[in-house]
Amino acid sequence: MLQLSRRETKETCIDVVLETEGSGRIDVETEIELLDMILTSLGKGANFDLRIKARGDSVTGDHHTIEDTGITLGKAIAQAKKSGIGSSTVPSSTALAVAAVRFGETGYRGEFSFKSESAGGMTLENFGHFLRALAYNGGFTLVISAEGGDDMSKIEAMSTALGRAIRRAWKDSEK
Repeated sequence: MLQLSRRETKETCIDVVLETEGSGRIDVETEIELLDMILTSLGKGANFDLRIKARGDSVTGDHHTIEDTGITLGKAIAQAKKSGIGSSTVPSSTALAVAAVRFGETGYRGEFSFKSESAGGMTLENFGHFLRALAYNGGFTLVISAEGGDDMSKIEAMSTALGRAIRRAWKDSEK
């Protein structure tokens, strides 16, 4: 099912094309290296075809681009799914992440911390803002955690676990 979503503000312009019955083809350009990696891991974990083009006002920092990308992708997901429950546990190096998703109820709880303030052109505190925006605009509850490993391993594991949990919630609603 093809979903389109667009968000344009003073600070950003975000376009999302989401094919929920895809094969994991990802084309992401956000101008933020780590956000590109997060979206790629999430899309491949969910087995979506995902195209995202995001342009932001770099003068104000990365917050608006990251949060608005979460909002826009969340709205595309919400167009396609209204119910289902799924979870996933994913390792990456010595990090372990767990993500659980429930469509139809919005909420967010994240249990993770980072040692660095930034990586890959992204302020790491904005990862939680991205996840919250994605969940609330996607119409689902997200409970996500990670422990062990370095910051990049945690982020990769959480992004993949989230994608896999979304895919499993999709399949749960088909039963």
